[in-house]
Amino acid sequence: MNRASDAPALKQAFTVVFLRDWHPVLRDPLDLFRLSFPIGALIFAVQGDWDAAVRLFLPGLAVFAVRAIDVPRAVDWVFCAAMFFQGWGNALHLFNRFWWYDNSVHITLPMSLAPILYIGFARLDVVPDTADRVGDKAELLGMALITGCLGVTAASFYEIYEWAVDHWFAQHLFIGETDTITDLADGFLGAAIGGVFLAVWAAAEYTSRRLPARVERRVLADAPAAAQRR
Repeated sequence: MNRASDAPALKQAFTVVFLRDWHPVLRDPLDLFRLSFPIGALIFAVQGDWDAAVRLFLPGLAVFAVRAIDVPRAVDWVFCAAMFFQGWGNALHLFNRFWWYDNSVHITLPMSLAPILYIGFARLDVVPDTADRVGDKAELLGMALITGCLGVTAASFYEIYEWAVDHWFAQHLFIGETDTITDLADGFLGAAIGGVFLAVWAAAEYTSRRLPARVERRVLADAPAAAQRR
């Protein structure tokens, strides 16, 4: 087996599946994954499990809303993973089956929401876009700090959400001082990772769009060119 000769074909296959848009409506594997939320909600509703249906429907709205914002694909992947942990975890009661499951939600959610919130504010011209006015380390540090603070805010809001659904909707969540502190620590970690990611993304002079145009042109052009050299 000639691994060198197979490399261009594998790269082209990866490009077609993960980077190139299949169709304006159904663009990539993430769009297929997004469909699992409304489909799953419908199945649970038909079965009469309205609690699971709602818990899938709401994250489904979130993943489609983020799709409309056109965030970088890396951020989109992490956010969809966070919504998978949140939505399907609640629907299938996975939080009670695995000790680490709660930590995965509290890390990945602010990790993805931090860049998404910053990008949302950039769309409103409240903060600079990731590719704008990034001339020195101080500006990158400020961007990472603001992004991290937004993620910490999201993590804190999630704790308020947990208290509300436990006290107002009788969800019987395990809420206590230790659990809250652990969740906040996970949230701070996720927010810090999100802030560092966005600073690195900005340092590379990428835009806050789904895929930087120059990267897309290079990746899509490399695979056919490499194939022709075989």
